Amino acid sequence: MRVTLLQDDIYVPVMGGGIKANRCLLEELARSGHTCSVIARARTLSPDGPRTRDEFLQELTNRRIDFEQVAEKRFDFTVNSVRVHAIDDDELTQRAAACSECVREAAPDYVIVADDKRRYMLPCALAAAPERVVLLLQTIVQMPFGPLSVNPDPAYFELMRKTRAFVVISEFEQTYVREHGGMSSSVVHLPVYGRGPFANLAKSDGFVTMINPCNFKGLPIFVELVKSFPQVSFAAVPTWGANDEIMAQLQQFPNLTLLARADDIEHILAQTRVLVAPSVWPETFGYVVPEAMLRGIPVIASRIGGLPEAKLGVDYLVEVTPGEWQDGQFIVPPQNDKAWADALNALVNDPAEYQRCSVASRAAAERFVNQVSAEKFVEVLSPTE
Repeated sequence: MRVTLLQDDIYVPVMGGGIKANRCLLEELARSGHTCSVIARARTLSPDGPRTRDEFLQELTNRRIDFEQVAEKRFDFTVNSVRVHAIDDDELTQRAAACSECVREAAPDYVIVADDKRRYMLPCALAAAPERVVLLLQTIVQMPFGPLSVNPDPAYFELMRKTRAFVVISEFEQTYVREHGGMSSSVVHLPVYGRGPFANLAKSDGFVTMINPCNFKGLPIFVELVKSFPQVSFAAVPTWGANDEIMAQLQQFPNLTLLARADDIEHILAQTRVLVAPSVWPETFGYVVPEAMLRGIPVIASRIGGLPEAKLGVDYLVEVTPGEWQDGQFIVPPQNDKAWADALNALVNDPAEYQRCSVASRAAAERFVNQVSAEKFVEVLSPTE
């Protein structure tokens, strides 16, 4: 089977959960003998980088990835048997034309469109490969419909109805699509977790860690924990949401360490004692939660969106009041800081409770990951074959 994925983001390096999941899916399909390619951006405006062509080419060089410049603004290379077509063009019309050309060249059996934030990839895919397009949307706020959409678009919504299938990553997202879009979808848990055995990283020291500190992810809750537990070592891993103001705020706390983002999440988890995921916006799932749990690291997460599913029935879910947009800004309302403090206190000051939660987390995550397979995605693409 020949599969081509379109994503409006870079392919290397891989930092965000959704982009990592796309890459892991393609690589797993390639290992199974399928021919896989991806059409991606060469550069990004995110601090995850690269931001310039020179940085992009240096990134490939640093990773010893051979590349070919096949056009003025297109670079092709291969990573783990996946062929990558990286488009270096900021103009959407030109980028769309390049995407269409790449799809026609690949002649795929199926085209997967993922998180089409700028709304140009799906039209390209439908024009180049009608009847063969599958939608994979991992960020629920990017839906063009419903109360959680940050960019409603009725015309794009109608295009979605022309696709072959709609794949979602959580039951929360599936319910949203059905209730607000009137469409059926298939839940597929993507093979983002790698292959075991997974190291048991439970520990009595290390950091209480938050990844991507920003208001969407519940930064005010995390800051209150840092203030309330001056004797505890915290860490934050700044990614796309951490602007200069947030960085300056975090640097003022003596018990908080800033950790560099990493392709391999285990580099972060190896330094982590407890992971906190205090999001106040609707996470579609939250890959990092099972990733930490697989390694015996307890997770305290918000009871919002798909995070309860990611927690796999294990304790520490905390109620939050969802954030909201006001005059173009995302505002985090007052939260029940005591509930978060009580949860953290139990895990950092009661060794027996930490051990109980660690064991339960690891067992639940192993059961979950043992059922995750790229072949489940194949079954959605071609159920009768």
